[in-house]
Amino acid sequence: MAKKDGKEEGRTGFWWKVYLVYAFLLVFAVAIVLRMLGVIFVEGDALLAQSDQQSLRYEETEAIRGNIYSADSSLLAVSVPLFTIRMDLHPDVVCKDTFNRYLRPLCDSLHALYPSKTSAQYRQMLLEARRKGSRALLIRRNATYAELARMREFPIFEKGQFRGGFIVEERESRSRPNGYLAARTIGYYNPEVKTGVGLERTYHSELQGVNGMRLVQKSGDIWMPVYSEDEVEPENGHDLITTLDIRIQDVAEAALQKCMEENEAQHGCVVLMEVQTGKVVAIANLRKQEDGRYTESMNYAVGESVEPGSTFKLASTIAILEESNLDTSVKVPTGRLKYYNRWMNDSHRQGWGELSFLEAFEKSSNVGISYLANEVFHSKQGRFVEYLRKMHLDRPLGLEIIGEGEPYVKDPSDKTWSGISLPWMSIGYEVKVTPMQILSLYNAVANDGKMVKPMFVQEIRRGGETVRGFKTTVLVDKICSDATLAKVKGMLEGVVERGTAKNLSNPLYRVAAKTGTAQMNYGDRNRERMTYRASIVGYFPADKPRYSCIVMITNPQKNRVYGGSVAGPVFREIADKVFATLMKGGQEPPVMHPDLADPGVANGYAADIERVYEIIGMEAPVLEPSTFVKLRKAGQGRMDEFSEVALMKEVLPDLRGMGLRDAAYLLERYGLSVKVQGRGRVKRQEPMPGTPCRKGQDVWLYLG
Repeated sequence: MAKKDGKEEGRTGFWWKVYLVYAFLLVFAVAIVLRMLGVIFVEGDALLAQSDQQSLRYEETEAIRGNIYSADSSLLAVSVPLFTIRMDLHPDVVCKDTFNRYLRPLCDSLHALYPSKTSAQYRQMLLEARRKGSRALLIRRNATYAELARMREFPIFEKGQFRGGFIVEERESRSRPNGYLAARTIGYYNPEVKTGVGLERTYHSELQGVNGMRLVQKSGDIWMPVYSEDEVEPENGHDLITTLDIRIQDVAEAALQKCMEENEAQHGCVVLMEVQTGKVVAIANLRKQEDGRYTESMNYAVGESVEPGSTFKLASTIAILEESNLDTSVKVPTGRLKYYNRWMNDSHRQGWGELSFLEAFEKSSNVGISYLANEVFHSKQGRFVEYLRKMHLDRPLGLEIIGEGEPYVKDPSDKTWSGISLPWMSIGYEVKVTPMQILSLYNAVANDGKMVKPMFVQEIRRGGETVRGFKTTVLVDKICSDATLAKVKGMLEGVVERGTAKNLSNPLYRVAAKTGTAQMNYGDRNRERMTYRASIVGYFPADKPRYSCIVMITNPQKNRVYGGSVAGPVFREIADKVFATLMKGGQEPPVMHPDLADPGVANGYAADIERVYEIIGMEAPVLEPSTFVKLRKAGQGRMDEFSEVALMKEVLPDLRGMGLRDAAYLLERYGLSVKVQGRGRVKRQEPMPGTPCRKGQDVWLYLG
């Protein structure tokens, strides 16, 4: 019995121990819960505030964005460092003795650098921040590097971040040293919304570089760097070398600005491009703001698709000549012409009577060009559109600048196609293209039919080393035949010599161009007045093209609307500057008059030839003064082989190689009518030499 009682007591003691352990654990758990509740509901706010004060984290440090340069190494866009200066006034950082001893000299130095506050005001600000234990008192925002360098020498600040409380936060600010030159083409990029325009956006990944990392600590509401150096250094961005020439860019913008102001135009653009490479040398876009100022708010040259008007007649002329065997001497009507239920008018409603194809182009006759287009393509209208597509007018150029306008070239399958679509498209309506597309077409003519893509960037560099170079991109190997090219080149030169762009003619170099005056609101029945778009596009020097240029002015006022009078002066000013500074000044010798440029063949009036050779210091052959002769080079600069030009009134003489004056004199003696295309010496004549002729007959002289 005693044993049994002992066992019972042992079991009872064991369970009491278990109960005590459970009771302890229960009390401990309750204590933990109570403590958690206390932390959450009693001490939570204070602890969170303390945690915020002591938080650490890693954050990215921005790399320095690459620079953008012009072709002549002028800075167009550069990242300028700006600094925010703060001061840690905690006694653990700036000790009492240091603060009291150097407070006044520090305040005097701050006043000397930033006099907007007195030394006493700086002193009061620092004492108040010291009393509050401020860890990040703002001293200055957007300080420059020069200001930062001065502050590093100030009392207390000279001790650095950990003993002088001198805290520096750096950020990059994008600056354009040349102001608004090519501002829209250079563009911008906003990293916060990750969008932008121009080259800054297109090449953002190359320009931005690779960000670094640094450890920061929260001080109040501000995250401050723990160390003065980044833990992972950023990798700076690459530099862009553009094709822009800052000298010509300045001229282009000034000329465009002057034109816009004089004509009170709504907006306008100008582009200058190298013929063979497609490099854009200058590009400017201006728009009138509400306050009357003109600024670059949109890249119209790249992004605006418009009905071009008469500058589109070059495309139509190429199509007509390619499809038919027509010569530029074929006759066309002018003035007014009705297509179905709609009248087409020339700018001069009375017209010029019957003109040749060449003359109609020179005078920009809507009726004459549309008449031929309708005659050639009336029964095969789709063929006309095919030629436009061959000239790359139905699709974007694929420019590197984002936002290129979409062209619109309708075809007979389009729902809006009608009986008047073909004639109206032939003169630049019911079709939309960008100024860059029109320029590329004319540039292709200057480039012997090869169409190249306009380019804005030629290199990407890093530390002076080329990372990537860009080559010319060919869009179309040949837009038309050589025969057609020869004809349209002469026609474009004729526009300057005798047509709507006479104000571009000058004795130093030859220009080939076409003007355009497009009616913008012709379909608006409620219009109060007609609005226009004036333009001119071409290339120079015409005999050896180096540059092509387009000027487009939208809605000019002052009762001037024609492309030649509104846009022409801008073209002329830019071309003169280019010729004077780039070509005449070093790259090429000035272009001499074709009749004197090469004495290798000198055909004409004998007395004149002898006088020319005397002037240029060369020995002339013995000639009969009263004759017209053909001379051929015998070698060593001597001109001793010659023959007289046959002067038989029954047949045409061989005029090839003669200057225009001598050739015209001979033909007029025959009683023949002289028609001229081009400039220089006679390269071809129609009818051919030896062909029987009659009095009053037209003879075409093709010069070159």
